Amino acid sequence: MGNPTLAIWDPMTHLKTFAQETPVPSKWSVMRDFAEPAEIQPSQSPARSSHPSSSTHPAPDTHHLGDWLEVQRGFLARYWFEEILYRVSMDEEMEHVLERFLTLLTRMIPGAFDHRRSEVDAVWKSAAELYGALGAKRGLAAGDIVEEFQIVREAVVRILFQAPPGGYGATLSMSDALRLNRFLDSGVTHASIGHTDGLFFALFHGSGVSTVPTAKLVAEIEEQLDALEMEWAAEGKHRQ
Repeated sequence: MGNPTLAIWDPMTHLKTFAQETPVPSKWSVMRDFAEPAEIQPSQSPARSSHPSSSTHPAPDTHHLGDWLEVQRGFLARYWFEEILYRVSMDEEMEHVLERFLTLLTRMIPGAFDHRRSEVDAVWKSAAELYGALGAKRGLAAGDIVEEFQIVREAVVRILFQAPPGGYGATLSMSDALRLNRFLDSGVTHASIGHTDGLFFALFHGSGVSTVPTAKLVAEIEEQLDALEMEWAAEGKHRQ
């Protein structure tokens, strides 16, 4: 018997064959949570045309980034709120709860740069987790809650260019920029944690996930929000 002929396996030929036989999924078959940035349509909400406080009227004692953020926190809250309302619809009661959340969260951002920085992280993370849990009850997907929380980062970037800290007598150091980025990142992370926990407990208790939170749930959320507001207000009094 003759020697059998050995076939030489060519990896490039194999890859070409695989590529020809494997259908290419359309962009609509990709889960939203893993969408490429180019697939996310830009928002045209009214928030995009709003502007932060003018640097022609600087606030007194604006010496560091925390003071500058204190001046701009009203803009941050308004931008965040209007951008979310442009993307999703909700009833008047939920709008009220959402506005309270965003006001509280933006009030805490300047605290990351003053003597309250040792206390702000715990309250910030708790508020972000509660926000994420509410998002789960609103029927938001994991990617949706991350996108919602990322809006405040976009707002901060906008005011850095439209009303730079230097116009207020404040300085922006590399350490401050990194601190701000880490702080906002922690909010996104804990909002995601809260969202996951909210889904888990809903499934564990067999209540399921609805797109409209019940009145009882809203009352429980507001009660926890009251406690967080009081906790942060107490920290604010120490500053005065």
